[in-house]
Amino acid sequence: MAVEMWKAGKDVYDVVTKLVSDYHPDLVMVLDEIAVIFRERASKAGGRVILGKSRKAPAIVGVLGDTEYKFILELASDEWSGLTGAQKTALLDHHLCACRTEENPQTGDFKCFVAPPDVTYYNDEMDRHGDWRPREENEASEAPITTLFVSDDGTPPPDMEA
Repeated sequence: MAVEMWKAGKDVYDVVTKLVSDYHPDLVMVLDEIAVIFRERASKAGGRVILGKSRKAPAIVGVLGDTEYKFILELASDEWSGLTGAQKTALLDHHLCACRTEENPQTGDFKCFVAPPDVTYYNDEMDRHGDWRPREENEASEAPITTLFVSDDGTPPPDMEA
């Protein structure tokens, strides 16, 4: 049986726009080429629920539609409905962090790609050893999670309450 999918509403795109404006300057040029879609049910991997996926849009999407999308953010509707506004914003920001653009200095062409997460760990490992991995000198060892939910001007991003 096919899983039903649909494009996200304006409320979700408003949050994506605010996040790109505040935290993802490299995505400003492709903001209108980021599709956000919902799937009816979350998928699972290793018994864990997958809240969403970030992917580079295949070229065929541009052929079939009216926009040459660069990225697709796919969110699980059944899980989304149970998240708080702050969690919804954080989930969208998480997926936007994966979307990257890079300009070729010689040609001026832009390359779009999906980057892997900076850190991956297991809960048991984290419980036993904390955040033990070495970091680059310019990386902060701790970043307060509250910075995810406050803009540069000190205001919280738009609320995503259902």
